Amino acid sequence: MGNKITVHLKVWRQKDAHSQGKLVPYTVKDVDTEASFLEMLDILNERLVKEGEDEPIEFDYDCREGICGSCGLMINGSAHGHQRLTAACQLHMRKFEDGETITIEPWRAKAFPVIKDLVVDRGALDRIIEAGGYVSTKTGAAPDAN
Repeated sequence: MGNKITVHLKVWRQKDAHSQGKLVPYTVKDVDTEASFLEMLDILNERLVKEGEDEPIEFDYDCREGICGSCGLMINGSAHGHQRLTAACQLHMRKFEDGETITIEPWRAKAFPVIKDLVVDRGALDRIIEAGGYVSTKTGAAPDAN
């Protein structure tokens, strides 16, 4: 078990694809530094439901093992956050300071319009994957064999 921190969030909230969105502030206290970023959002959602304060924040996740990329978030202006070569689901709260303000937004691209909150329509990518297509790129995750 790690240390406990408090984080202040500015989370993109958008009712649906046709509504205007805005950043909404939340504070999450007593977050274990060993929790993943998505677990921290789960903790916030549990509180929102329990207290009836707001609707839970919608966000995508699939494997939570750092390989699928469906948790695509912009965290403080960086895709998946500031830790290089790490998906948001593998980003741990120990990488943030106690009292830090974290801005969380959906990826913004014309091909991936926002559906609700942090969820985007990944239909264009899903169609490529279903057709057997893929993108091959050097990620830097493994050293060159040469």
